[in-house]
Amino acid sequence: MAYQSDLGTDPLIIDDSNASRFVEKWRDEGKSFGGIDRDYKVAPFGSASKPLFEIEEIPRSKWADRIKELDETKGHPDDWRMAMDVPILDQNGYGYCWIYGVVGAMMTCAAMTGQPVPHLNPFPTAFRGKKGRNQGGWGEEALRYIDQWGVVEESLWTGHEAKMSNCDRQEIVANAKLTAAVERLELPPNQFSALMSALLHKYPRPVGMGLPWWGHYVYGCRAMALPGGRFGVKAPNSWTIDWGKDGCVVLEEGKATAAEQIMFQRVKPYLRAA
Repeated sequence: MAYQSDLGTDPLIIDDSNASRFVEKWRDEGKSFGGIDRDYKVAPFGSASKPLFEIEEIPRSKWADRIKELDETKGHPDDWRMAMDVPILDQNGYGYCWIYGVVGAMMTCAAMTGQPVPHLNPFPTAFRGKKGRNQGGWGEEALRYIDQWGVVEESLWTGHEAKMSNCDRQEIVANAKLTAAVERLELPPNQFSALMSALLHKYPRPVGMGLPWWGHYVYGCRAMALPGGRFGVKAPNSWTIDWGKDGCVVLEEGKATAAEQIMFQRVKPYLRAA
């Protein structure tokens, strides 16, 4: 019998049969979206890449065995995320999922060093980049803002305080600059095999995912073997820990196929705020 991942109790699994119904439900509930299809004429493929290492495609025939190995050794990025208490973020009504997904992936990447991970707040960087406007975007755009300003800790800029003057406070500027997505690799868009290869690599890493069917941006942190020989990806969201299953969703292959995919390989070391 083919290996199957442990899905736990009451997982939220999205596939082709239920995706449109869930999106309609979430819109009716007033959930915040904000993922925009990346304009590859403005931001060409590869422009966000600063790779530490390249990856080769892992054949589909080897996925289940590799998933089993990572399950047994607790080597998935998701295992590190949970062990190091990486928080589920909350975009709280703003259409800034495109940076919340990126920063969540960065924190999970940082967790894989085994060092404590501060709670970063993506809001100020998005707020500054969008000049105070509540607008959607994509992952490469988020990285341009992060490269310029960094990401501040929640303890220094709490929640969603829409106050542009905070951006110039010396302690905020200094703390935000401690964080950077130093090495990252863009994966070919709309190729699920590339996503799985990143999550199942010898050095697996989280992957930011832009999903047009949802109009949303999340990040993948665990490759999963699903019933019936199917595969999927576990993805933390930014709609609080009370959403889905502990803030996460399992996306079956058809819904995990992302139009933008960025593998976060290493983030700059940073210190906790005093």
